[in-house]
Amino acid sequence: MLEPDYDGITDMSQLPEEAFTPQRYRSGDTVEGEIVGIDDEGLVVSVGLKTEGIVPISEMRTLTPEERTSVKLGDHMRFTVVQGERGSEMAVLSLDQARQAQMWTDLQEYLSSGETITGKVTGYNRGGLEVDVRGIRGFVPISHVAPTSADGREKDLEVRVGGQAQFNVLELDADSQKLVLSERALYQAQRDEARRQFIDNLEEGALVTGKVSSLRGFGVFLNIGEADGLIHISELSWRALRSPDEVVSVGDELTVQVLKIDRENQRISLSLKRTMPEPWDTVPERYNEGDIVEGTVTRLADFGAFVQLEDWVEGLVHISELSNRRVTDPKECVYQGQKVKVQILSIDPAKRRMSLSYTKAYGV
Repeated sequence: MLEPDYDGITDMSQLPEEAFTPQRYRSGDTVEGEIVGIDDEGLVVSVGLKTEGIVPISEMRTLTPEERTSVKLGDHMRFTVVQGERGSEMAVLSLDQARQAQMWTDLQEYLSSGETITGKVTGYNRGGLEVDVRGIRGFVPISHVAPTSADGREKDLEVRVGGQAQFNVLELDADSQKLVLSERALYQAQRDEARRQFIDNLEEGALVTGKVSSLRGFGVFLNIGEADGLIHISELSWRALRSPDEVVSVGDELTVQVLKIDRENQRISLSLKRTMPEPWDTVPERYNEGDIVEGTVTRLADFGAFVQLEDWVEGLVHISELSNRRVTDPKECVYQGQKVKVQILSIDPAKRRMSLSYTKAYGV
């Protein structure tokens, strides 16, 4: 019940009879009053023409030390009636209940608008966090708790106790005093913004260090700070791989080169092999013209056979170098997968080419 509004009345004869009768209030009524007394027991409040109420210390606990110090005579506040007048006893009022009632109204607005609200973490259990929001107990389910670890995996609830954070109102019911909060959307928005800024500042060709977070058949995901990048299996090594786990494991720390940045789709392509010497760069250090070496026939073509000497280094045995007799098909002399000896005829590192001879290696 709110105090009657007599604004605009200038003649006392216009006032209704109840205006000259002390206002009586019932438990649960909301009233606005003026503070007319302050002492160690609480506040004395004028809430009617001749009516005063008392606000005991136990009903003003939501006041912070700073707010309590700033309260002064003449201040107007809203209160909830805990107990109406009884004979000569003054009404008992509650600042806390009035604030709580207003808070539920405010919380509904936060739910509707999607704005965040500040709360203090007061405890935790297996299900999530307990949070105090201006005197109202709220709960954050574990699925809506923001991670505490840098990689976004761990949720250490104990370390959150005593701290303040921003939350979204997920669900509320004032009648049952139910308030469910979430920080998942806020955390994700912060992560997305941090990721965007990180990618915006990243440059192609740069060297970055990260930790392998997962392996897939097609490659490796590497966490490089605020974002993950993909090392395609073809960019893991200069040699051909059947599976990424041939060269890396989850948890490995790698220094890689940024190959490509797709800022629109927030994707980063990385390369491990490009931080290592390319095999062809050092071929002249390991091979010379005239050397007889061993290799494996990798594929056949009409004009000859390709022989792999090492990962990513292969040469061509022209069909004329497969036999001293006239050959129309390389299959007449060698087959795919065969281990053979060949002689190096020429090396062209710039074009990544090597000419080989089968006949000269075997002296036929």
